[in-house]
Amino acid sequence: IMAVDESNKLSISWQEKSWLPHLNPQNVLDYFCQRENPFYDKTCNNEVAKMQRLNPSQLSHMQGIEYTLLHVDEPSDLMIIRKQERHSTSHVVPLANYYVLKGTIYQAPDLHNVLNSRLAASLFHLQEAFNKTISYSKYDSNKGHYWSFDAKEKPEEEILSNESCSHFQRERVDALLDILTQKYRHFMLQSGPVPQQQSGSHQDISR
Repeated sequence: IMAVDESNKLSISWQEKSWLPHLNPQNVLDYFCQRENPFYDKTCNNEVAKMQRLNPSQLSHMQGIEYTLLHVDEPSDLMIIRKQERHSTSHVVPLANYYVLKGTIYQAPDLHNVLNSRLAASLFHLQEAFNKTISYSKYDSNKGHYWSFDAKEKPEEEILSNESCSHFQRERVDALLDILTQKYRHFMLQSGPVPQQQSGSHQDISR
C-alpha cells in the first residue's frame, strides 16, 4: 500500500465500490467514516461514538474532531462533508471540506492552495511570455540592438548580402563627408570648376 502524505491529500481520492449501489444522504456519513478511507481521522468523535454505540446526536455535546454532513445536491449526486473541531455545543471551527461525487471522495482545496495554484500558473505563463519576448531581441554590429518579429529569421549572411548598406552606415558616412567638406572647403573653392573639353574641329589661330 502506497503511503499517503498526511500534509497534502489533494491529489488522491477514495471509493468503496460495494457501497455505490445504495449510497445516499442518509448513510453517506457512515460511508465516509470507513477506517480504510485515507481522509478519515480514526481518533475523531465519530469513531468514539461508533465504538461506544452512542446516538449521533451526542456528538454536539463532545469536544474534539468530528465529521458532519454539510450539504447535499441530489441532482448532481454531490454531497459535502465537513471536518471540524468542536469546542462547545455552539462553537465549532471548520478544518476541511470533502466532497463525495458519485461515490468518490475528494478533499476540497482551501483558499491558500487555490491561490497558490493560480499564482504558480500565472508566473509560469509570464515566464514563458518573457522568454518568448527575449527571443525576438537581436543585436547586429551594423544595426545595433533591434527587434525581429519575423516568423522565420533569415541567416545573417543573407541579410547582409541583400543590403548594400544599413541606415547606421549611411548616417556615419554622411557625418564623415560633412566633416571633410567643412575642413577642406578652401581647397575646393581654389580649384574652381573643371574645364570642359569642346568637341568639333580646331580653328586655325594664324588667320
